Amino acid sequence: MINVLCVTPVDQEHQKLFNDIENVNIRFIDRSTVSDEDIRSAEVILGNLPLSRLENCPDLKWLQLDSAGANTYKDLPEQVVLTNASGAYGTAISEHMIGCVLMVMKNLANYMEIQQKHDFINLGSVNTLTSSTVLSVGMGDIGSSFAKKMNALGARVCGVRRSVHDVPDYVEGMYTMDSMDEILPECDVVALSLPETEETVHLFDEARLRKIKKGAILVNVGRGTAIVTEDLLRVMKDGHFSGVCLDVTDPEPLPKNHPLWNMEHVYLTPHISGRFNAAVTFDKVLQIFHDNLKLYAEGKPLQNVVDKSIGY
Repeated sequence: MINVLCVTPVDQEHQKLFNDIENVNIRFIDRSTVSDEDIRSAEVILGNLPLSRLENCPDLKWLQLDSAGANTYKDLPEQVVLTNASGAYGTAISEHMIGCVLMVMKNLANYMEIQQKHDFINLGSVNTLTSSTVLSVGMGDIGSSFAKKMNALGARVCGVRRSVHDVPDYVEGMYTMDSMDEILPECDVVALSLPETEETVHLFDEARLRKIKKGAILVNVGRGTAIVTEDLLRVMKDGHFSGVCLDVTDPEPLPKNHPLWNMEHVYLTPHISGRFNAAVTFDKVLQIFHDNLKLYAEGKPLQNVVDKSIGY
């Protein structure tokens, strides 16, 4: 019998999803109340526990995360298989990204301020998606979902990934990290959905930020460390971007006295584009749990295995 511990909150109705899996003893215990003994006796853990709590877990063979991001778990012992929930978050986060782009492009935040003053003012001309070049930096589930939807809305879409091994039909051109500077001056929208790796930390410093077309929109929903925060502040003081939408920051959470809070045309959300705020995301995470646990119980290879040497 496989001893499975699920620390992601799952109500009784959703727990029934796992009833068809044989040879498992699965316990559902919220991560806020789970004991060290519960953790020590688990062969499989579903959900994100702090890495420090896994140090005394001699029987652990597999950790299934409920997040797509996995970089903080890359120091797990070599014998522990690590899998993530990639594929669960693209739907919700890509919609958040589109909302951010349209909010800035159509001056909606500024019109809300005008409404509060009870004024009736036309702010003038705006751009359209059909005349925009959009760059999706990161073409995993989230970046690909965003790129596909922006293409469907009429934008010219390009992508950036580690290696160019194929170009989907909804993407006009694909670039690597080393070659993306070629396309940045043409971009009206640059959207980041990158994991945190040695290659992506501080990828967008002042020099690269300034290579993006002046007046463009910058969106980041991946990891805050992809952008050098102090460099972004300098660029924004010059009014380089028409809007910067950050669901992630560096540091995170952002200190209450940090200048980003009050920077004009910077729009901050508290890392909420994903999580379980959308029911569809939670359902997809549980389906990944279920499908992988069934594979594990049958001795078959798991899906979404993370390369711990790079963190995704």
